[in-house]
Amino acid sequence: MYLSGTITASAVQELLAVLIKARPETAGLNARAGIPKSALQDSAAMLPLATFTAMLEAAADETGNTKLGLELGRRFNVSALGPISDLMKTARTLGEALDKFGRYFESIQTSTRSTFAVSNGTVRLAYSITDPAIRFREQDAGFTMAIEHAMLADFVGPSWKVDRVEFAHPAGSNLGFYQEHFACPLRFQRQENALIFPARFLDVALREADAKLHARIEAGLADSIKTKTSRLDLVQSIEAWMQSSLCQSASTDIEIAASDFGMSLRSLQRKLARHGISHLDIRNRVRSKIAQCLLAETHLPVTSIALQLGYSESSAFSRGFKAQVGQTPAAFRKSSRHR
Repeated sequence: MYLSGTITASAVQELLAVLIKARPETAGLNARAGIPKSALQDSAAMLPLATFTAMLEAAADETGNTKLGLELGRRFNVSALGPISDLMKTARTLGEALDKFGRYFESIQTSTRSTFAVSNGTVRLAYSITDPAIRFREQDAGFTMAIEHAMLADFVGPSWKVDRVEFAHPAGSNLGFYQEHFACPLRFQRQENALIFPARFLDVALREADAKLHARIEAGLADSIKTKTSRLDLVQSIEAWMQSSLCQSASTDIEIAASDFGMSLRSLQRKLARHGISHLDIRNRVRSKIAQCLLAETHLPVTSIALQLGYSESSAFSRGFKAQVGQTPAAFRKSSRHR
């Protein structure tokens, strides 16, 4: 069974708060991705990882700032990561903190690889998204590397330094900014994103170490991971894939979906048929979901919403929306403002 990645609502909410403060023009980005504000209120809820990464890319495109993810990562409040942040802070050493970080990373983000390995006196802290259907990743890489770098600097103190930082994406035009931020050699187009630093830092004692509190937090995290559903099934995964694609004005054709999900066209069609749904049904449902968010939470004209959702003209959008929701876009917008 295909299972797609998720991320905690608290992390998404914090990202949007930092983003809107830095770039007010990006307000409403959650609606563009089909995530209503109400879905962000439950800090323990899990949202599609694909829509999160697409929002970062869309914000970078909108603002013309291709280093936006890294800038936002520097300002991110790590407490928004939830209990895993407290688990790391209460560990005895940096090495124990990183071990627990990798072990419980799925409490904040799934379908992701976060590991560290030691070789020849050097630590490699690696991060990569393992879900092949997540299309947009570059801003997420900068965002995550900046968070991890800042978090480790806070733990270690003034002596902190990295030997090298690696990224899976190409260098682009922001090499100078990246070099200034990390102050070390950089490598691009690597297998995964990683911070490489001296192994001696693993023995650094953490100032908030508390063995009893650490054990309680770890037990709570272990129970939480066991009891909650943290990944999306195939239909939900394709919905998230479509939401992220439409957020980026990218194609949602079934042939591209099949390729991204590592299936033949016929195989994807058969799997969807077993769920009693077609690719077109999912697209109509996702378009309607995003449209409802945009109508309720933004002042975008109906013509602009129709264009974002891939309709050739607003009349076709209005007909499709009414068929799905039972109201015209104008009537829905009016009623949603009076709830």
